[in-house]
Amino acid sequence: MTHTRWPAVATAALVAACGGPSDTLTVAGTIEIRQVQLAPLTFGRLVRLLKDEGDSVRAGDTVAVLEQPGLAALIDQRRAQADAATARTAEIQAAQADSQRAANDLARARPLRESGVVSAQQFDALQSAAAAAAARLQAVRGAARESQAARAALAAIEATRDQLTLIAPEAGIVLTRYAEPGEAIGTGTPVVSIGLVYRPWVRAYVGERYVARLKLGQEVRVRVDGYPDTAFTGRLSDIAARAEFTPRAALTERERADLVFGIKVEIDAAGGRLKPGMPVEADLPLLP
Repeated sequence: MTHTRWPAVATAALVAACGGPSDTLTVAGTIEIRQVQLAPLTFGRLVRLLKDEGDSVRAGDTVAVLEQPGLAALIDQRRAQADAATARTAEIQAAQADSQRAANDLARARPLRESGVVSAQQFDALQSAAAAAAARLQAVRGAARESQAARAALAAIEATRDQLTLIAPEAGIVLTRYAEPGEAIGTGTPVVSIGLVYRPWVRAYVGERYVARLKLGQEVRVRVDGYPDTAFTGRLSDIAARAEFTPRAALTERERADLVFGIKVEIDAAGGRLKPGMPVEADLPLLP
């Protein structure tokens, strides 16, 4: 197996012409990481910043807490309204039973009224009781709808409160702090950025003559000067759909004229050892 390398600053690679055909292409690249900017979905004042630049975070860690004046009191009010409306819905079964009983009494009394067993005054009283029970049942059913509306309003205001707590979506390191405690933060304004250092990837470039001999998902070996005894493994995750000229880091005019395709290599577990900007060399197996 023959390996071919670019000069250290070149980002594309050539396969050696001597020694027979090569089945591995070695390219130079750099370590990159993704960044996540944490921003609230509603406005508020930053009251606590629990993580600073350089601090490690785990998924689910609270990074910052904001507040809105009066929000806690509004939540208490909405909760009390929801509790009161819910308590009224407990009357529905009793109201249904009363309405049904009054309707049955009226139905039984109707033939007795025609035969004279029940007086007109008694029948009118049963009619009034049935009408009152039916009206009470309708009112209680309206309270049930009010309870649903009250619970929905409470859920909405609690969602606003939850948006004021910024949670780390993944493990990483705080790279930048954009705000200080006490500052007013607008909707969508980032408070911190987190680098996902446990999910590094390699940016590199491949000459257009070799693109057809690469396959997405193939295993790639990544070597770093800082870890000479360790070869990291990764997967070729992306090949650019459009060619570009070799980046300006290429040394010679001939290299600058080469067309290359950008590639991404997702690195498997690296334990956070690979830092952004580290130069690496990636060995790409070539298809026949």
